Amino acid sequence: MKTRLLCSIFLLSLFLSCSSPSYIFLTPKQTGVDFTSGKWLLNELDAPKDSKDELTETSLKFFRKNLVDRVSYIHDVNGLLVPRKIPLNPNATRLKELKEGTGFDFFINISTKKNRSDFSAIELYQSDRETGKNEASVIVEIYDLNLQQIIYSQNVVGVTRKQSTESVWETQKSDKLIDNVALYKNTYALMKGALKKAFKDIEKKSVK
Repeated sequence: MKTRLLCSIFLLSLFLSCSSPSYIFLTPKQTGVDFTSGKWLLNELDAPKDSKDELTETSLKFFRKNLVDRVSYIHDVNGLLVPRKIPLNPNATRLKELKEGTGFDFFINISTKKNRSDFSAIELYQSDRETGKNEASVIVEIYDLNLQQIIYSQNVVGVTRKQSTESVWETQKSDKLIDNVALYKNTYALMKGALKKAFKDIEKKSVK
């Protein structure tokens, strides 16, 4: 029964208006990292409360895939002397303090943000002249605590949008429900997609 329902939803979605998301890398020439050495520490993600757990799980899964047991989550390690929140792009002094307070070699900082949310995942009977977008961004930074410098920084922005489709011919629209359903990636889905894009970028460019 469940399989039949999923198939019905999939087939229905083929006939609906869908807005495909686009992902933009704001640091396209960023180089990768060397995963072959050192102890790595993942900081608590700066993320909305309703998405933090899943984004944290996704992040740990990625880094454990590449580092196995050499990566730890900050809340799973006892005795660390670190401030509650580490700002993005910290200076050398802050990175030296992180080294002294954690004893780790590399530190991972991830920040996510909902930039704009004009549409829900499903919109009904939208006007042809209506415009708007959903947008979310993810920043991933990795610091070498021994060298006290940033070795990777990437900002990925995910966007799905609607542009005006009003016809100069004033063609009469269908009043059927199936013809007036539009699907959008909400900001949460865009956030997950942007994070996965950032991880794919790291993996493609890094030494493993």
